[in-house]
Amino acid sequence: MLRDTSGQDRVIQKSGFTNNNKWRLSVGVIALVVMGGFFVPRFNNLFASDMAVSKERLRFATVERGDLMRDISVQGRVVAANSPTLYVNTSGIVSLHIKAGDSVEQGQTLAIVDSPLLSNQLDQESATLEQLKLEVGRQKIQIKSAKLNNKQAIEVAAVTLETAQTEKRRAEISVADSLISQREYEEKVASHKRAELTHKHALENYAIQEESMELELKGMQSQLERQQYVVNDLQRQMDELTLLAPTSGIVGTVYVREKDNVNANAPIITVIDLSALEIEAAIPENYADDLGVGLGTEISFNGETLAGTLVAISPEVQDGQVTGRIRFNQTQVQNLRQNQRVNARILIESKQDVLKLRRGAFVESGGGRIAYVVEQNNAFKRDVVLGARSIGEVEVISGLAEGEQVVISSLNEFNQQQNIYLTQ
Repeated sequence: MLRDTSGQDRVIQKSGFTNNNKWRLSVGVIALVVMGGFFVPRFNNLFASDMAVSKERLRFATVERGDLMRDISVQGRVVAANSPTLYVNTSGIVSLHIKAGDSVEQGQTLAIVDSPLLSNQLDQESATLEQLKLEVGRQKIQIKSAKLNNKQAIEVAAVTLETAQTEKRRAEISVADSLISQREYEEKVASHKRAELTHKHALENYAIQEESMELELKGMQSQLERQQYVVNDLQRQMDELTLLAPTSGIVGTVYVREKDNVNANAPIITVIDLSALEIEAAIPENYADDLGVGLGTEISFNGETLAGTLVAISPEVQDGQVTGRIRFNQTQVQNLRQNQRVNARILIESKQDVLKLRRGAFVESGGGRIAYVVEQNNAFKRDVVLGARSIGEVEVISGLAEGEQVVISSLNEFNQQQNIYLTQ
C-alpha cells in the first residue's frame, strides 16, 4: 500500500496578541513620537537654512560691556642707545688691548695704532716749528739792536743840535757887537739848520724803521702760529691713534685682528653701553597715523613685562613698516643682550564702558561690516559697525547687543549666506 502524507503534517495553533507584544508596541510608538518632536524642528531648521556648518569648526564669543584698551602688538630687538664705533684717521698697524665681550671702563685703552707716516710728518713739522721760533727770536734781537742804533743816532743829533743852537746864540751876540764878520755868523746859522734837519730825520727814520720791523715781526709770528696749529693737529691725530673707551660697557665688535694693517677711517671697535638700552620695533604702516611720541608700552621678554615709552617714530616706510624706538622707563634692565628679540605692546588709547567683543578672524574676513549672531542652532547674518580694535578685543558701535553670542572665526566658508544651520 502507498503511504500518505499524514506523517508529515503537524497541527499549528493560532496565537493571539499577547500583553508582552502590546507593551513593546507602546514603547516603540512613544519613542517615535519623542524622536519626531526632537528631530522634526531640526529638520525644519536645516531645510530652512541656506547651508550647514559644524560647530566644531567655529569659535564663538559673547558681546560684553566694559573698558577697552586699544593697542597693537609689535616685535622688536634690543639695541643700545649709545654704541659708539671707534675709527682711526690714518693707516697703520693696530695693537689690540682687549677682545670682544670684555667689560671696559670709560677712558680705558682699547687699542693703539702705529703710523710711521704720521709720526714722520709730525717730526718734520715740529722741526719747522723750532726753526720758525729761532727766526722770530733772531728778529726780536735785530729789532732791539736797530732801536738801540736809532736811539743813539737821535741822541747824537740832539747833542749836535744843542751845540749848534748855542753857537748860533753866541754868533748873534758877537755880530751885534761887531766881534765877528757877517760871513762867520751865516756859517753858524747854516750849521744850526743842518743840526735841526739831522735831528728831525733821525726821529723820522726811527719811527719808520720801528714800524717796518714790527710788521716784519708780526709776519714771522703769524707763520709761527700757523706752524704751531699744524703741529698741534698732527699731535691730535697721533693722540687719536690711542683708542680710548668713550663710555663704560662691553666690547661689542672688534673689526680687526692683532697686528692688522688698517686703512684710514676704518672701523676698529664698537663699545656698547648696556646702561642705556632701547627697543627698535617694526610697526605696520597702517598704524603709523595712530601713533605718537610719548605713548606707553609694555615690553615682554623672558617671562617678564616692563613698562616703556615710545620715544621716536621714523617718517620713512620700508617694506610696509615704520621703525619706532621704545625706551625703558627704568634705568637699569637686567638679562638683556644686544639684538635680543622681544615683544612689545603699544597702548594707543583707553575707552571706558563700551560694547566689546573678543577679536577673531571675522574682523578681517567680514571687513568689519558683518557678523553672524547665534540663535539656538542657527547663525544669522547681521550688519555691524566696529570701532577701535586692540590685540584681543574690538569695539562694537552698532549692530549687536550685550549678551548676544557671535561667531568670531573666519566667515569665508559662510559665502555671505543669510542663515547658517549649526550642526553638532
